[in-house]
Amino acid sequence: MNGIVFPAGDRNVFYVPVAVVAAMLAVAAAGWLWLPRADVPLPLVEGCRLDREACGSALPDGGRLELAFEPRPIPKSGPMRVALRVEGAQPSRAEIVFQGVEMNMGMHRLALAAATDGRYSGETSLPVCVTGRMLWQATVQIELGRNNVSVPFRFESGG
Repeated sequence: MNGIVFPAGDRNVFYVPVAVVAAMLAVAAAGWLWLPRADVPLPLVEGCRLDREACGSALPDGGRLELAFEPRPIPKSGPMRVALRVEGAQPSRAEIVFQGVEMNMGMHRLALAAATDGRYSGETSLPVCVTGRMLWQATVQIELGRNNVSVPFRFESGG
């Protein structure tokens, strides 16, 4: 007779450790899936105004993002195009949250569509401010692995 012969009652000796290892792997996988995501807020990008030029920021663990708006100057009403380029990282999601800095204009979210080579884009219109000029904060939010990375930028509209 070829093969492994187990004495009576010893067949479970092989199956019990295999079942224990399989259960441990299943618990580890479930734990990883249910772990909370980490929020990684980066500081305000200083010395760059999106209403005048494209602005960039270094990402944690390497990589870089660059954000640009068109047209420039940014009109107080009407559409504007948003372009985001991410190098050295591959976000699974990208969006921008717009908020008034000196006046509460609510939060305006824009989900960006992925293109090729780390490029994302979208088009939006900002709420109109009756005073003319308005200082805004645009916070880029990207999902990198288990991290939600946010990078704030400032710009003026209605200039």
